[in-house]
Amino acid sequence: MKSSGPSATCRTVQPLTALATAVLAAWFLSGCASPGPARPPSLHLARLVTDLSAARTGDSVSLHWTTPEKTTDGLKVSPALTAEICRQLAAHSSPCTPVKRLPVHPGPSEASDLLPGGLTSDPATLLTYRVKILNANGHSAGLSNPAFAAAGAAPAPIEHLRVTPVRDGAMIQWQPQPAPAFIDLDRTLVETSSPKKRSGKQPRQLAAPSAPAEIHLQAGKQSAGPTVDPGGTIDPIAKRGETYRYTAQRVRTIALGGHDLEIRSTPSPTITTLMRDTFPPAVPSGLAVVPGNGSIDLSWEPDTEPDLAGYLVYRQTVATDGTLSGAPSQLTPKPIPAPAFSDLTVQPGQTYSYSVVAVDSAGNQSAASSEAREVLRKQ
Repeated sequence: MKSSGPSATCRTVQPLTALATAVLAAWFLSGCASPGPARPPSLHLARLVTDLSAARTGDSVSLHWTTPEKTTDGLKVSPALTAEICRQLAAHSSPCTPVKRLPVHPGPSEASDLLPGGLTSDPATLLTYRVKILNANGHSAGLSNPAFAAAGAAPAPIEHLRVTPVRDGAMIQWQPQPAPAFIDLDRTLVETSSPKKRSGKQPRQLAAPSAPAEIHLQAGKQSAGPTVDPGGTIDPIAKRGETYRYTAQRVRTIALGGHDLEIRSTPSPTITTLMRDTFPPAVPSGLAVVPGNGSIDLSWEPDTEPDLAGYLVYRQTVATDGTLSGAPSQLTPKPIPAPAFSDLTVQPGQTYSYSVVAVDSAGNQSAASSEAREVLRKQ
């Protein structure tokens, strides 16, 4: 009979103790596989704004920035963010006083600060803006980079803006002002000239615009000497047959605290202009006529207009006393492209007077050239 004393009991318990020890060791080692210091709970503070900018137009300052998407500890920001904008009258001379709060979301953000009356008259002073992003608990990581604008009187808005098509482009005019300011003009292409009609089942082709959809022009800004409002300028790349929208602003430049700043007037009303082509091409010159073999041959100096369609040739008979008889007859039923023509319908012994008219693609015709006379001698 086997003994059931303590030694047997120990032999029974010992394997269980070894197994438990192995399990505990494995658990301990697995817990030690990812060691690291304990992290404090996030404060959910949005990162600082780093791209704040400011621009003065009329009595308002427009502010633009990017609201961060991450917190200071790299987490995604929680909703219910608020932007607090503060304004400082001069750098480091007064506290940055909060002037506006507004809800914001991560991404491009903007706000406008309507200046009080005391900041919309001269003398001009420096304004410094900053923005901070508050979380739902009203806490922030701090103020953004500074952005600068000018307090002071804004220039008068542009009045009586008008645009007139001229041969060299578009003539833009307005009521000038004596105060020193240059003019900013913005032009937007509204509608390009109509495409030519398609014949048959030709596929539709979209024509590329002949000029940029938007361009920026300036008038009165000089590299040296005082800025003078010229009251008008030419848009040299406005093309005939196209429709444009124009707006204009006066711009006052000020140097404050080492910063070159602008104060812009409010934009003018928009002017929409169709660039109608009502300008005839130049009168052909240098017409010469010589008798040929059964014909009278004409040649002249070519016109250089880019929209030239061609030339029309006219003829009148000359009486024996040198006077012209009858109305001029058109020898070319449609414009001919080359600056030359042979009249094969002449009668020997008859003197003829010739003239040439230039025609552009819009159908505008020049005045007639100087006449040239010739007779085909009888054989």
